[in-house]
Amino acid sequence: MTKLNPTIVWILRGIIAFLFVFSAISKLFPIEAFEKQLVDLKITNWCLAPALARAIIAWELFLGLCFLQNHFFKKFIIPLTVGLLVAFCIHLGYQIFLYGNEGNCGCMGQLIPMTPLQAIIKNIIALILIGIIYLNTPNKKNSLHRYPTIILIICYVFIFGYFQSVCCCDTTPILPSNWTNTNTDTTNTLIDNQTISTNDTARTLVNQPATIKTKKDSTKKNTPVNTPISTPSIPKTVSVFAPYTQFSGGKTVNLDEGKKLVCVFNTMCDHCMDAAKKITDLAKTTKTPPVYVLFWSENNSKGEKLEKEIEEFYKYAGNSYPYTVIETPAFFRLLGNAPSPPRIAVLSEGNVVGDFSEESLTKDALTRAYNF
Repeated sequence: MTKLNPTIVWILRGIIAFLFVFSAISKLFPIEAFEKQLVDLKITNWCLAPALARAIIAWELFLGLCFLQNHFFKKFIIPLTVGLLVAFCIHLGYQIFLYGNEGNCGCMGQLIPMTPLQAIIKNIIALILIGIIYLNTPNKKNSLHRYPTIILIICYVFIFGYFQSVCCCDTTPILPSNWTNTNTDTTNTLIDNQTISTNDTARTLVNQPATIKTKKDSTKKNTPVNTPISTPSIPKTVSVFAPYTQFSGGKTVNLDEGKKLVCVFNTMCDHCMDAAKKITDLAKTTKTPPVYVLFWSENNSKGEKLEKEIEEFYKYAGNSYPYTVIETPAFFRLLGNAPSPPRIAVLSEGNVVGDFSEESLTKDALTRAYNF
């Protein structure tokens, strides 16, 4: 077999190195989106997601940089890289089997959205290039441990040191620094994504893969869809939205009191803008609860720039609503089961009685939730 020119082999190695380094770096902005993806895929929970996300990113960065050196390259680096790519392909194939070829796989973070099938094709091409590199790279004698070890240490110290994680344990919501629990009922607990519904179609209505099915209550099998079901009064509880009490215009609001429509929006998100416009239009013909918005700026904008983003957002929506600005870690936690923004939740005494994405937010669904 004719060997390739060493220059061409190094160009191929540079391409693989760039692919892995870019893949790692792209997951960092924002890293919370990658953490949420690991939770949504049930790979881990919110307690371990920050550490696991950083470990995966540091490992990708390590493998990419190691393609630019020769020590233990054919013996360890190439096999480890191939193993990672094969594992990704298996995982992506399983995702396609369960949910279809939908959504952003997260391989290139939020910078370059890719479907699972596109990611598999990318990985197969990378595997072919790595195979060519392996066949055209001579074995190195006297490989030294210290070179890959130093790269590994630097990658992990950099990722874990510079991108320090915030504790995201399931039982501990991310609270504003000035929040105190004013609810004196000691039986209340913080509840995330609790959805109470009167029929199957009013269950959690976020945009989830169609293959995920909710176990039906056997007592409702013979109940017509439109037949109201008598339910006990909803007990008051404390939702994950409770910490947010200060809104624009100097409003102080208890979101867990009575019925509220709470929207988790990205100021630059087209789907969020469409959802806000839909809420404005629905309010013209449907009785809706008071609307409150939790905004996050994808650009980390502050001051006048942030105000401009919100102004443009409300201009498109056709109405303005009281809002507060939340931090990045809180934003992705508050999305709940929604794989991406927006999330629109109907609260009744702190209980989530309706949970919508932009697509699932309809007049009938909103009316059912509001009247529960």
